[in-house]
Amino acid sequence: MRLFVKIFLSFMLVLILALCSVEYCMVQRSFGQALEQKIDHELEQFRFIRMVIYMGGTQMGEQQLGERSMLLVGADGEILYGGFTEALMEASGEIEQPGKITYVVRETNGRHLLFVSGELPGGDTGQVLKTATDISHIYRERTLLEKQYSYYIYVALLICGLLAMAISYLLVNPLKRLQRSADRIAMGEYSGRVKESSRDEIGELARSFNQMAEAVEKKVEELRQEASRKEQFMGDFSHEIKTPMTAIIGYADTLYQKELSRKETREAAGYILNEGMRLEALAQKMMRFIALDNEDFCFEEIPAEEFFQDISQTMAPFFSYGERSLRVSCREGCLNAEWDLMKTLVINLVDNAKKAGSRRIFLKGEPEGEGYRITISDDGRGIPAESLTRVQDAFYMVDKSRSRKQNGAGLGLALCKKIAALHGTFLSFYSREGKGTTVTMWIPGRRERHVEQGSGKENA
Repeated sequence: MRLFVKIFLSFMLVLILALCSVEYCMVQRSFGQALEQKIDHELEQFRFIRMVIYMGGTQMGEQQLGERSMLLVGADGEILYGGFTEALMEASGEIEQPGKITYVVRETNGRHLLFVSGELPGGDTGQVLKTATDISHIYRERTLLEKQYSYYIYVALLICGLLAMAISYLLVNPLKRLQRSADRIAMGEYSGRVKESSRDEIGELARSFNQMAEAVEKKVEELRQEASRKEQFMGDFSHEIKTPMTAIIGYADTLYQKELSRKETREAAGYILNEGMRLEALAQKMMRFIALDNEDFCFEEIPAEEFFQDISQTMAPFFSYGERSLRVSCREGCLNAEWDLMKTLVINLVDNAKKAGSRRIFLKGEPEGEGYRITISDDGRGIPAESLTRVQDAFYMVDKSRSRKQNGAGLGLALCKKIAALHGTFLSFYSREGKGTTVTMWIPGRRERHVEQGSGKENA
């Protein structure tokens, strides 16, 4: 059964029960009062007639009877005065009680009669007086009153029924809107919302529904974007694999099909070796990139001095010759990080700076508030402004030809971004073409004394 019908029928049922109860009580009360007044009046008249008969005889009593019928019975059962018809005699029955005035209402031949009975005063005569009064008009008035109330009830039910339909519609309509919105969401339309038109429970339900719809829409959009990113990721990955594989297959086929000189053979083998190393680097970075989503990492308090010393020693061989130099400067503190991941992140950033043609690279660490800030800056080629927002995307390369020559795959900064996110931080880039690039990030730590280290030409 529909909720609209349930509300309407419940409202009407309660209304019918209430109106019928009120009608019954009012009619019965009015009828009872009228009947009680009539009985009291008849008892008073009976006492008066009885006293008149006792003092003046039956002739004087007949003048006081009016519309009443009277019966006077002697002590031996003889009828001294008979004003009752045979039907009244049969209907009156034996109602008298010694020493008391009694009455009873009985229905006979479609009429309601009030019988009153009692002994005459004195108590020694044994005579009994009975009267009968037609009170059918009181019952007719009750029937008429019931009909009138029924008419009023029908009118009230009609008006209240229309109001009940309107109220039921107003109560159910917001729920129908909720249902329609839910159906649209089920069909994939996540932008639909319900109008919050009240502050009652239905209004609260509408607000909760809108919050739920907004959360669902946001989650679906995130999933859609994630699926798009994964699709783009797989496309880029396939493209990155295809390029070296095409070169490897091409040069291998040349070696297989043709007779080449030693120089040409070494050149072909060199291309194969270079592209194979590039594939190996791509595979390693890819495995590490995927593994970050499936591992639980243990974070610890790492002394900044020890961490930066490890970075300096690791990168020293790469700056021990040529014009490039790496200068490491840090203030002692602690980093709440996973050592290997943070080391991978910093080395990747330093390596990117080196590949950008930098002569001087600066790695700096310093406390900031309750955290620790790491900055890597260089004087290399810099990054174009239009590429700054994409340099952390997987497989994105600012200069693809130069990156491939250096066995780049466009995963380094994407890996750094993911590692930074695992540490609750992010990478901030500032760069100008031809002037260099600065990368900063903030991680937890504490402030202590200053320590400086260096590697390469400037630290000699």
